[in-house]
Amino acid sequence: MVASGVWAGEIPLERAHNLQEVGSQRRTMKQELERIGYLGEADASYRTMPLGWHTITVRGHDCHTGTTDFMNRADALLSAAKLILRSHQLAVQYNALASTGIFKMSPGSTNTVPGWVQFSLDIRAVEDDVLMDLEKHLKSDFDKIVKGEPVDGLNDDLGVFGRPCNLEWTLDAPSRATKFDSGCISCVQESAKDLLKNASKDLVQDMISGAGTVQFRSWIL
Repeated sequence: MVASGVWAGEIPLERAHNLQEVGSQRRTMKQELERIGYLGEADASYRTMPLGWHTITVRGHDCHTGTTDFMNRADALLSAAKLILRSHQLAVQYNALASTGIFKMSPGSTNTVPGWVQFSLDIRAVEDDVLMDLEKHLKSDFDKIVKGEPVDGLNDDLGVFGRPCNLEWTLDAPSRATKFDSGCISCVQESAKDLLKNASKDLVQDMISGAGTVQFRSWIL
């Protein structure tokens, strides 16, 4: 947690460097980093090595729910709902993940069609090229959806479309896939088989981690 704490700005770099080992030699973390050749020059900060999320903004027009029919609405909320649904559909198609954890809209009135919506989009995949293909596909389909073009029935089969909205896609922070050492993976697999014997076929499962300590720390920011 020390390294991720520095990365997130929660632990000063100097404090981390001066941490001493528990053993008798009392060597510092900085000394050990120098000894093994891991004392780098790049800033240990989320500002230079960020994780990856996106912010999607949909702009339509505020209008009264009673005096504006469906054909004349530029409904930002309805468009955003379709975008989130599409992100789930494509993530399944690419064997990836897509999630929305933050959702904002304006003006936030019972009798007003929202003209502005903004939501987070977290997309993840095992391979970098899969993630990039998914992102490219999402951007293409998102643009079509807000314009009212048919995309797997999301516009033509779901009621009346109305007027188009504008879309803004912001990359908050990129993140590349991390590959664990194959030797470490093999060691864990063989240890599990040795411990569980024949039962390992039913009790052991390969899993992909989609989280990390740096992501935990980033929530503090």
